[in-house]
Amino acid sequence: MSRLLWRKVAGATVGPGPVPAPGRWVSSSVPASDPSDGQRRRQQQQQQQQQQQQQPQQPQVLSSEGGQLRHNPLDIQMLSRGLHEQIFGQGGEMPGEAAVRRSVEHLQKHGLWGQPAVPLPDVELRLPPLYGDNLDQHFRLLAQKQSLPYLEAANLLLQAQLPPKPPAWAWAEGWTRYGPEGEAVPVAIPEERALVFDVEVCLAEGTCPTLAVAISPSAWYSWCSQRLVEERYSWTSQLSPADLIPLEVPTGASSPTQRDWQEQLVVGHNVSFDRAHIREQYLIQGSRMRFLDTMSMHMAISGLSSFQRSLWIAAKQGKHKVQPPTKQGQKSQRKARRGPAISSWDWLDISSVNSLAEVHRLYVGGPPLEKEPRELFVKGTMKDIRENFQDLMQYCAQDVWATHEVFQQQLPLFLERCPHPVTLAGMLEMGVSYLPVNQNWERYLAEAQGTYEELQREMKKSLMDLANDACQLLSGERYKEDPWLWDLEWDLQEFKQKKAKKVKKEPATASKLPIEGAGAPGDPMDQEDLGPCSEEEEFQQDVMARACLQKLKGTTELLPKRPQHLPGHPGWYRKLCPRLDDPAWTPGPSLLSLQMRVTPKLMALTWDGFPLHYSERHGWGYLVPGRRDNLAKLPTGTTLESAGVVCPYRAIESLYRKHCLEQGKQQLMPQEAGLAEEFLLTDNSAIWQTVEELDYLEVEAEAKMENLRAAVPGQPLALTARGGPKDTQPSYHHGNGPYNDVDIPGCWFFKLPHKDGNSCNVGSPFAKDFLPKMEDGTLQAGPGGASGPRALEINKMISFWRNAHKRISSQMVVWLPRSALPRAVIRHPDYDEEGLYGAILPQVVTAGTITRRAVEPTWLTASNARPDRVGSELKAMVQAPPGYTLVGADVDSQELWIAAVLGDAHFAGMHGCTAFGWMTLQGRKSRGTDLHSKTATTVGISREHAKIFNYGRIYGAGQPFAERLLMQFNHRLTQQEAAEKAQQMYAATKGLRWH
Repeated sequence: MSRLLWRKVAGATVGPGPVPAPGRWVSSSVPASDPSDGQRRRQQQQQQQQQQQQQPQQPQVLSSEGGQLRHNPLDIQMLSRGLHEQIFGQGGEMPGEAAVRRSVEHLQKHGLWGQPAVPLPDVELRLPPLYGDNLDQHFRLLAQKQSLPYLEAANLLLQAQLPPKPPAWAWAEGWTRYGPEGEAVPVAIPEERALVFDVEVCLAEGTCPTLAVAISPSAWYSWCSQRLVEERYSWTSQLSPADLIPLEVPTGASSPTQRDWQEQLVVGHNVSFDRAHIREQYLIQGSRMRFLDTMSMHMAISGLSSFQRSLWIAAKQGKHKVQPPTKQGQKSQRKARRGPAISSWDWLDISSVNSLAEVHRLYVGGPPLEKEPRELFVKGTMKDIRENFQDLMQYCAQDVWATHEVFQQQLPLFLERCPHPVTLAGMLEMGVSYLPVNQNWERYLAEAQGTYEELQREMKKSLMDLANDACQLLSGERYKEDPWLWDLEWDLQEFKQKKAKKVKKEPATASKLPIEGAGAPGDPMDQEDLGPCSEEEEFQQDVMARACLQKLKGTTELLPKRPQHLPGHPGWYRKLCPRLDDPAWTPGPSLLSLQMRVTPKLMALTWDGFPLHYSERHGWGYLVPGRRDNLAKLPTGTTLESAGVVCPYRAIESLYRKHCLEQGKQQLMPQEAGLAEEFLLTDNSAIWQTVEELDYLEVEAEAKMENLRAAVPGQPLALTARGGPKDTQPSYHHGNGPYNDVDIPGCWFFKLPHKDGNSCNVGSPFAKDFLPKMEDGTLQAGPGGASGPRALEINKMISFWRNAHKRISSQMVVWLPRSALPRAVIRHPDYDEEGLYGAILPQVVTAGTITRRAVEPTWLTASNARPDRVGSELKAMVQAPPGYTLVGADVDSQELWIAAVLGDAHFAGMHGCTAFGWMTLQGRKSRGTDLHSKTATTVGISREHAKIFNYGRIYGAGQPFAERLLMQFNHRLTQQEAAEKAQQMYAATKGLRWH
């Protein structure tokens, strides 16, 4: 392992201490520093300067600040002279005339040569001196200096012969150290620099750590929480630093100075979870502890993609028995893919999913790890843990031992697969992410939840109004002509009562004889003012009223023992109303929600003017009128009205005609719409960024208007099938379908587009993937009043908080006492004595994908704040304490820049010599000369769509990806049109292959 550690470079220094040499990390292309290298390099620079003095100098343009602007032969502005000399030194090779000529011709071919450029002002900045002779050595030496102490600590764990596990574990609060013979000694904190660490939490009691086990090269350690050892009636749910595990500062000790902190390394599997329960990690400054995650190293060495993970799980469960393809099959695959065919599934044996048990099986082998005791922490109580304390401590120690065995096998492989020292240094630094928060965090949670609940109530009220209004269509059977409600359950439940008992007739007595001159209630005679009644008349009226009440009371015996549920109401409405005996009974259709299939129908949702319809086999789709082949299936002499529940296709035609008229008034202008939900890369991510706007493309507009012009007043549009009535698809509409097994007379059924492909069914049109379609008007509520559109608008507003509030509310926030705050915070004028200052430690998996991109479910996926999204201001709640400032640093289009530099170096050795490089460096969005605008112009798509294509191609996406993405952006494109656009883009940017 000593060969893997940095070797000290003689005579080289970095800052206050010696700089470690590149050692094993140096690649063959960049030699290690040598005393003679500097002299040789200076001689080469002097020779280059002499050659440059003999060559004609380029005219230098003076900037407004008195400096000199530098341009290359392609008029690309370079770094200012001062910065260039500090970074690259003096001199440099000039490109030849042939290379310049070839570059100019290439740029002219793409219409980029001669474009005006506005020079940027010179920057005069004095940089710190480089470590080494060039940028590559600078970053290598800097990363080696940062990671050397932790690599040395890792080497201690790698070479250690661990002591045996103690036979029994101490039931004591705090840390306990176990000697070679298993003797238990209470200690304040572990003493060693390197630990393998694991924390267990009783989820039923909250997020407070319950117990932990650690092992160093020389001893075992255990830790028990106060909540585990002491039995109390209740504990506060609010975490404080006293509830967490100390690893660097003993409990009750005075605050150490910066010199007292030491470089320490903690190794764990998914170690970010364990770090979130360490006390010192919540302090604003001080800790030098770093963390290495065996799960992240596994992903970097032998990780699986999401598709491979599904195949691995299926093969593990025996659900997918893979047969190797035949030689003929291999040959056809190779011919189709123009590359080596996958002839085996051996990769299943050299990789695994990320769980510790499977990772241990892959790297170490042996008997499988027991994971059954873990269920006690997930489902059990603190009492269960106390009763099984020794077994659970042994389980935790077993995980620690397994993690150490995995680490011993992984670290050499990781250093071999990822040899650059910046990779290790970056993972160590990313593993200590820190988000400061204050009392505004609590305010944000309360206000977002309150607004969400208020909008939920308003949406529920709107949906209930829609249900009540739809129930009125029962009168006159108007529902039969409704494009959405015609297929609901409209059967009525008759009012049932017991048979009345027969009563013998009795002769009428004087008291029961009708009063002369007294008419029946409601007669005109009763409405006349006859003056005050006599006492006898009042008495007779009272007798009659009592008789009526007695008769009405007698009818209660006719009611069934169990009262009926809303008799006289349609079946679909009864299902939305709770029964009277329900403890949570509320009046009206209060059970209605967005998850019910009846809701889109009540809201009269349309897709491009077509009413939505649900199919048990194909999920949600929409009905397109004009089909005639299934109208002929009705028996001779049978009318549509007598055939039972029949789709009102003429009403659907009328609905679509009205939609076309409205679109015609707007002249079908393209509309801008937002796509703010995780399609491209979210901020600060390395792959996908959120797209803010998406073009609403105009397709088939002229055909629709011709139909309108040809329509005879009072007659339906000529919505017919392609080629006549015997064809099985419409001529004026194309989409995902038609699916003619959904046999609805007069209509074709088309499925709503799914983001994963046409073969997938849409389970709900209110999913977040349809939010852009709601914004651009593709998916909208029908013209049934304000309740439908308002409910759809509210659904969009609460979509973010509905999907993310559990993850956000469960963030582990630890509020710091005044004694834990640094002096810079307490003495700042903005410090609030009554305010709250704390932190959140995001549980970042530093290499969560096979491309080693960091993964975190909440903070790395949060979209930008939007005024119509409740709670979307999440990232703004990260606020620095007084005396501190948040500094943002991001490389815009980093992947495209790297690709452009590589292309320029290969083509002619000049910046901007390729169209790709020129657009990256010199292109302007305002002139349409940047990369995304040029791609959009070439293919005829929007700039935002082109941005997705460009990033997708950087990561290896091919033409099928482009076709699928085009159809996803614009559902009105046919498969052929999407293929033509994709082929055009790849031909213009990548070229064509000739044989």
